[in-house]
Amino acid sequence: MTEKRWVAGTIMAKGPEGKYVFLVKVEAEVHSFPTTEISDVKTGLATILETLKTILPIKATDLNLYELTNAVVNDNRIPLFVFELYDEEADYRLLTERGDHSLTWLHSDELTKTLEKWEISGVPQFK
Repeated sequence: MTEKRWVAGTIMAKGPEGKYVFLVKVEAEVHSFPTTEISDVKTGLATILETLKTILPIKATDLNLYELTNAVVNDNRIPLFVFELYDEEADYRLLTERGDHSLTWLHSDELTKTLEKWEISGVPQFK
């Protein structure tokens, strides 16, 4: 029996005040990145893109792969894909219109709090 493999991803976009915001999951007032189990028939990239497209009404062509790094969460190594939303400001209504209150946009200044439980290698600076 094989162990479950996970992949994480987030989308960054320019917020209304010009700073980057990131798509994060909210669980018990703690932020984390959206994750999903890697499909046996798809790559980690394809799996997380499919997941993100179900979260937001976007196409894969709306995204640019900005960064790929590794995260360690609960002693599990997880690839973390960071996508940039092309030429669009983050639209907070994308989440609220879908009625999904488990997701939000988090400012880059607050992202370090999200990363407290995630051991990330090679974290880029987003300003």
